Amino acid sequence: MIKRFRRWKRTCLLILLGLLFLGLALCAVAAFLAGRASAQGIEVVPLDVLLLIDHSDSMWDKGGVGSDPGLLRVQAANLFVAYLGVDAARGGNRLGAVHFGGSSETVAPLTLLDSAERRQAIRDAIAQPRRMGWTDPLQALQLAYETFFPQGRRDPARRPVVLLLTDGKPELVPAPSPAGRDAYLAGLRALVERFREQGCPIFTVALSNEATDRDPEIQTIYHNLWQEIAARTPPAEYYEARTADDLLPIYHAIVARLAGAAADLPVVETDVEGQAVYSIAVEGGLAQVTFVIVRSDPGVEVGLLRPDGTPVRAGDPGVQRTGDAGATREEVWAVTGPQPGRWTLELRGRGTVLVWRDVVPQASARAPAYTLEVGAVPPYVPAGQPLDVAGIAVREASSGEMVASPDLRIVAEVRRAGLPETTALAHDDGRGCDAAARDGRFCVALPDPPAGACTLYLRALLDGAEVARHEVAFEAVLLPELEVVSPLPGASFQPAVPIGVSVRVWSGGRLLDPREVAAQGTLSASLHPSSAQAIAVPLVAAGEYLAGRGAAPGSPGPLTLTVRLRGQTPEGLPFEDVAQVPLEVALPAVPASAERPAQGAGRGGPHWILPLAGVAGLAAAAGAGGLVVRQRRGQARLEGGLRVLAAPPGQPSGTVLDLPAAPAAVLGGMGKGAVPLPGEAGRVVLRASRTPEGDSETWAAPAAGQDGAGVQLNDHPLDTARRLWDGDVLALGAYRLRYESLRQASARRARRRPQRRVDWHGGAR
Repeated sequence: MIKRFRRWKRTCLLILLGLLFLGLALCAVAAFLAGRASAQGIEVVPLDVLLLIDHSDSMWDKGGVGSDPGLLRVQAANLFVAYLGVDAARGGNRLGAVHFGGSSETVAPLTLLDSAERRQAIRDAIAQPRRMGWTDPLQALQLAYETFFPQGRRDPARRPVVLLLTDGKPELVPAPSPAGRDAYLAGLRALVERFREQGCPIFTVALSNEATDRDPEIQTIYHNLWQEIAARTPPAEYYEARTADDLLPIYHAIVARLAGAAADLPVVETDVEGQAVYSIAVEGGLAQVTFVIVRSDPGVEVGLLRPDGTPVRAGDPGVQRTGDAGATREEVWAVTGPQPGRWTLELRGRGTVLVWRDVVPQASARAPAYTLEVGAVPPYVPAGQPLDVAGIAVREASSGEMVASPDLRIVAEVRRAGLPETTALAHDDGRGCDAAARDGRFCVALPDPPAGACTLYLRALLDGAEVARHEVAFEAVLLPELEVVSPLPGASFQPAVPIGVSVRVWSGGRLLDPREVAAQGTLSASLHPSSAQAIAVPLVAAGEYLAGRGAAPGSPGPLTLTVRLRGQTPEGLPFEDVAQVPLEVALPAVPASAERPAQGAGRGGPHWILPLAGVAGLAAAAGAGGLVVRQRRGQARLEGGLRVLAAPPGQPSGTVLDLPAAPAAVLGGMGKGAVPLPGEAGRVVLRASRTPEGDSETWAAPAAGQDGAGVQLNDHPLDTARRLWDGDVLALGAYRLRYESLRQASARRARRRPQRRVDWHGGAR
């Protein structure tokens, strides 16, 4: 009950903090590009936006599979053209487009959006794309960099922005070796760092299809890469489009943010048959309201009425409009200083219509009164380890004096790929990482930052109102981890026989080559008998393994194999990992024939053996039973599910097989606790264990009699027990199954778009 109450308290705290951030959202829409100008004369910097659009073969219909054969990516780009063209506060907005595949081409140079003719020229340029072979996003980003920063210089009068859309991973001809792939990724990250230095955000959109879902590299490497690119170039964010129908809502969310507007779900999503009327509420205190209308048929007419019943016309004071009925599917109305009340939207025609209402609150006329400062945050920190950030202070902008009010609150939030991961309150109480109580300098302890590029958002609240904010980018790096492949725990060896040791080292889900291990640190192994000196086991490279042999001690007894990894990551982070494997040295078993009584001994001589054996057996059973009872009270249980990515003919794919809430199960088996796979003879044993932190983790191992060749994990033979991570792919015969962790389900749901999707070829579904 106490644990439940504590969990309930933590949940309530997170909910309250979430509501606090939601309440501050409308006040914080000025976060992008040093703030959004209201319609009352505050100067803003015009935008230069480059859309990098993937037109590789996989985006089209290819063998019945294609990410976007209907070219919905073109309509999403057209929405950018209309929205940025109506942004009166930034009348100098420009937009360009780059199409890429195996090559890259600027189909629309950076063009002013201040006239219908120029906007139409961009639409015409992107309207008829062609297949462009393979996929090389690095070349597209290089072209964008050269466009924005000739001779490495940036135009200070403009704000550059990149939006990269792709459906998977770089595909090059000829296919690169693993070393070539690593070099390509290193070049991509180096180029992203140059964008970061220039202050240019790169918004990334990953589009999925059946083929990308079955590709383990996309699931384990490249989705994380697109997230990393966005997080390394704040305030950009990463978006995942499960289908091409998600592109329009995603592009709307991005362009609304660029314009400084608070966007939400559509206020109208309907099929029009003749005429329809909708009422849309507009609250007071707004600098601007923008109505974004997207229709499946350009012939649908749109009328807009103010709360007093007067129609809104493009020539009215404070009214901007882009798009026309009969000509474009997109129509955007921006109204400055809107009248509060119920506005009326009139629709006439036939088709599907989607409407968003984006708002910009009145900007404060006074200059910022406070600044927020923070001590140095390392550019790289270990993932999964607590991070203390000290030296946080709020100062008055005019005098520079530190604020030490008891009403001052500082909220810290860690985001990865635009999604909140950790929220905490900074404290000034002299405890933990805080040096002195009530001195105006705060500290916050952030538990276990997730791996990848992250952003720390700090917000200062005085009397409940936000007065300052600060953000810092850093990267949480997964430290190398040991995996002892052999011997297995509990293995028994005869005295003085050689014991083979095989070790692998992983980093961020990637197996390190022995040369990489040697470059980063040292790896040592030794055998430790209970009452003798340790025996060193030299390890040498053996393919992907580091292997060696050491002789077992000459006398029976317990034995421990200790493997130690020490070193420093390429980012300069020290690490140490120790693995200990319990073993045993035992004499060979005595054959049954040697247990016969000596000649002349009476048959009933050793009458005590059987009764004693029976008593010992009962005692052992009772002891084992007690052990089982004790274990079951705290046993870990399987969690998560297996999504069927591929199945034999006649078997459904796309479904999720929920794992039983049991300590173990057999995948491909039959009976209670099994997860059956029709038509598959291979089997995998799934077992749950508990981490030192108390979390459950799932392990997979080949069943008895399986040699591992018929079962693969991430395209490698499953030859021993392996821990399953979210996104890992198991292959058994014709089955491909992706493990999905329930603990990460909330993050996936946060990335999902509205469930009702619209077919922009002419109808809802």
